[in-house]
Amino acid sequence: MKRSFRELRLHKDKPPQEFLCELLHREDNYVVLRYICSSPAKINSIHIEKGSTTIAHYWKYRNYILWKFKDSDDGLKGYLFHICNNIEIGKDYVKYEDLELDVWFDPEGNSTILDQDEVNDCFRRGLLDTVELSLIEQQKKEILNGFQHILKNVWSEEVAP
Repeated sequence: MKRSFRELRLHKDKPPQEFLCELLHREDNYVVLRYICSSPAKINSIHIEKGSTTIAHYWKYRNYILWKFKDSDDGLKGYLFHICNNIEIGKDYVKYEDLELDVWFDPEGNSTILDQDEVNDCFRRGLLDTVELSLIEQQKKEILNGFQHILKNVWSEEVAP
């Protein structure tokens, strides 16, 4: 039986977003959700087609979340890390504050930093402070240096019982 789970994403400079997902896996401080894209989407220059699947990993004590994108034919599209803060995992929801900066990895493992301009704009407008900027930089380095290690240690539906 599929279990519904909500993702609540809070932003610094726009209204909150809510997505209805399917709970795939749960531990005390970690959940894995699946979201099927009901319409085409775009993340910077990355096109996400209708029918694509996102497998999303949320850890309560990390300052990033990981989305694995598969195209509508189940082929790997890439990985997106959202740097975030205040991750809360509830009974039927996960909520977090998006800190704007994202790191994209294509299927070959090549990285692209996304939304640095949004981070700079939010800082200029006082929506991000120096502590958050430091956290963003620290997490960016951790993700870039530890990408393969992070991937090796996530729950995977391919190996789930």
